[in-house]
Amino acid sequence: MCGRFTLSSDDRMWLADAFGVPVEDLDEISELVIPRFNIAPTQEHWIVTAAGEDRAARRASWGLVPDASRVREAARLINARSEDLQRRPTYRDAFRERRCVVPADGFLEWIAGGTRVPRPYWFHRNDHGPLRFAGLYAEPLVVGGVARPASFTILTTAAGDDVAPIHDRMPVLLANDVAVDSWLHAREPVDRLRALLRPAPAGTLARRAVSPRVNSVANDDPACLSEVEAATQATLL
Repeated sequence: MCGRFTLSSDDRMWLADAFGVPVEDLDEISELVIPRFNIAPTQEHWIVTAAGEDRAARRASWGLVPDASRVREAARLINARSEDLQRRPTYRDAFRERRCVVPADGFLEWIAGGTRVPRPYWFHRNDHGPLRFAGLYAEPLVVGGVARPASFTILTTAAGDDVAPIHDRMPVLLANDVAVDSWLHAREPVDRLRALLRPAPAGTLARRAVSPRVNSVANDDPACLSEVEAATQATLL
């Protein structure tokens, strides 16, 4: 499961270099290239897709909408289990033809505490570098005369050692540019693509207990990621 994630930089040159996209693409969607500390389902973000042999950045909403009849299901289709990609029609065509990368620098998971308030943890790289989630996307739609942007889902896999103490699933992380190019451009056997959909190696991620402010989608500011003592998290409302 990946129910919230972050991308806290608005440095377009850094983002363009980190995710291999033209800075001009980011200029065109500048209203989305802002620090985000609590990106939530159905909100707009941006994704990276193939553009010939290159990459492009484009706006997209979180929650896959493969056709007009599925608009109301978007909030349920924020994640796709990597084990199901070839079994479920919802994902099969996108896996074959519409793979994307979701730019991030962290993600949030929750663990049940001793009270009714789940305790949030933020996972990020030790060097606070970029994370590249493997995703699938659907093209923009017109529904009831209203244009909707492209949409995306984040692929998940079994939790690796860094995440398993908190949750049993994690986003699929593409380790480097080679993996990104393979995911976006490969015309290779499906087995080679599936080989990318594995848990991140131990030591890839650090975690810290953060403010329960992130429990509300109304909060999206640096305070969401303020470190707190895990034992007292649930009382800091």
